[in-house]
Amino acid sequence: MVLPNTSIINKPIMTRGILSLAIASSLLLVGCGDDDNERIVSDTTTVKTIGSFTATQINTQFGLNNTATPAAKCDIKIEKVSYRTVGAAGERTNATAALMLPSGDSADCQGDRPVLLYAHGTTTDKGYDFAQVGNVKNPAVGEANLIAANFAAQGYIVVAPNYAGYDESKLDYHPYLVAQQQSTDMVDALDSARSIIERKKRANDVNYSKIDDSGKLFIAGYSQGGYVTMATARLLEAQKKPVTAIAPSSGPYALAAFGDEIFRGNVNIGASRFAPLLGIGLQAKYGNIYNKKSDIFLDKYADAQLPSNTPFDELVKAGKLPNNALFQKDPSDPRLAGLSPGKLFSILGGYDDTDYLIKTDFRAAYVADTQKNPDGLWADNGDGRTAANPENNLRKALKDNDLRGYVPTMPTFICGGNQDPTVYFDTNTGSMVKLIQTEVAKNPAKKVNITVLDVDKDNEAERPDYQTLTIIGQASMNPWKVNDVVKKVQTNFSNSVKKVKDNADPNGGVAALLAFYTNYHGDLVSPACTEATREFFNQEFKPV
Repeated sequence: MVLPNTSIINKPIMTRGILSLAIASSLLLVGCGDDDNERIVSDTTTVKTIGSFTATQINTQFGLNNTATPAAKCDIKIEKVSYRTVGAAGERTNATAALMLPSGDSADCQGDRPVLLYAHGTTTDKGYDFAQVGNVKNPAVGEANLIAANFAAQGYIVVAPNYAGYDESKLDYHPYLVAQQQSTDMVDALDSARSIIERKKRANDVNYSKIDDSGKLFIAGYSQGGYVTMATARLLEAQKKPVTAIAPSSGPYALAAFGDEIFRGNVNIGASRFAPLLGIGLQAKYGNIYNKKSDIFLDKYADAQLPSNTPFDELVKAGKLPNNALFQKDPSDPRLAGLSPGKLFSILGGYDDTDYLIKTDFRAAYVADTQKNPDGLWADNGDGRTAANPENNLRKALKDNDLRGYVPTMPTFICGGNQDPTVYFDTNTGSMVKLIQTEVAKNPAKKVNITVLDVDKDNEAERPDYQTLTIIGQASMNPWKVNDVVKKVQTNFSNSVKKVKDNADPNGGVAALLAFYTNYHGDLVSPACTEATREFFNQEFKPV
């Protein structure tokens, strides 16, 4: 097939794991309450009412008809929690979180209720506020509606942090994929929300009077949120705090190997969004990624600062960031000779002659270290673990935040799609799972209950030795009908893929291919994994 001279990134790609812009823009602004109804719970924690929604509004006005979202059982009330946390360097700061409370007369909506701690996906929008359910003017609306309808409206108490650096946080950067900070932020939000629930119940607050925290804690998240979910579970496990079950989806768990793959040429969709977030966050943590931004970013992009109050597409139009190109096309530096330009989506969108983000000498120094000190996932006869002694400071930081080697002991559901052009499934989920399987094989008595689902079976003929469902340890004893769920989720996913391609080009041409790539991570896999996560959590797990 001959491709036209076009870029895969004809428009900025949504990378937050949310619904498509077309769906989000059709949502109605409903249920908004008095934003000024702020109540002080303690000197460091406040809560204010944002709004409420009836089950009918959730069913008819949230724009979720194509996401396998079940009918709402409960009305929901939306609160916003402001709490104290820390930045990447341990500096004190503040952050906010959505607190979604089920309400109604059904037994599913009152009494002992499980808590879902939810970690959202990557966004460059500083104003991202998960408490703005139903508000089409806020960039969080798609993901917030999806989680509100799938969990809060099904009877879960949902705690969804906006993360430090977003919404009303005073931190002037976001500690992106800094495992220690992000997991601490999540736990701080959870502790604050639980303290609010307890105090408001004692005060007979009407929003809290009919629900109780059952003690069951579920953690889930997508994309960046999948990574944060895994890191948070690790922290809570180390703190010996009970977690009922977790469901990380499409996360960059093998952060160091993923970074090596990108720098060696396979540029992912969303690269020019992720790189500034990651570089700035890691610089705040370690202080040695660069001396000044122009050491890493092309001079014309040296002022790049994400997250931003300016939408990403406007930053691109203003010449503040490239749309997706990460590296120089055809670089002359000999250290980069012979590298592959990556897969098709990388070739189409990852490079440019002049309009690229990462300086070639910075990239070349990084690549030279990958050759000298290869990651165990890429080395010949490697063990799948991080490089033993990386010398490049960025690679050292990525290794420090790589989650390979962690084996969750609580029931775990890991979800994703194998053709993901944004967070590579085999590199991240695949490498994590192989290491977990190796650990279980070495220690058969180790308590492990892990289910892994690839929602995409459309290319199974190209992967004949690969199974889309993997059961590890005690997961075979889980009471849910896993095969029925898998069949339903994969069928819904395939139907959604077909619809996206047909809408772009029913003849299956280039437009269909581009639509597939650009919608895969955020608009196709995300709702599929949300559906599967909901089914997984609905089992009768006992608190552990």
